[in-house]
Amino acid sequence: MSLAHALGVLRRTSHCCSRSSTGDALRRAAASGSISPARRFATKQQPSSGSAAQFYKTFTRPIGKVLVLAVFTYQVAYWTWVKLEADEHRAETDATIAELEKTVEEYQRAKNGAGKSS
Repeated sequence: MSLAHALGVLRRTSHCCSRSSTGDALRRAAASGSISPARRFATKQQPSSGSAAQFYKTFTRPIGKVLVLAVFTYQVAYWTWVKLEADEHRAETDATIAELEKTVEEYQRAKNGAGKSS
């Protein structure tokens, strides 16, 4: 029947001094069906007609959480990649601009130096 009933059986048999009588009482209670199993495992249950519906009721939230976390992880990795690419492009552009400004300054110095000497 229930765990409380099984405990009652144990209490009644605990007055005896030997441990074997307690074990015998438990075996008798289990054989008579008064002790129900504590857990029912999925492998022992027979598939019911609504097993697909039960599957979706059970696993919709965990699957949804995994999908949300996967999308979030992908987006973080993508945004990080885009930022690194933009920083690299900006650094290359700044280096090119600095090189061109240096070249322009050299040409202006050369032009000003050639204009003064003539």
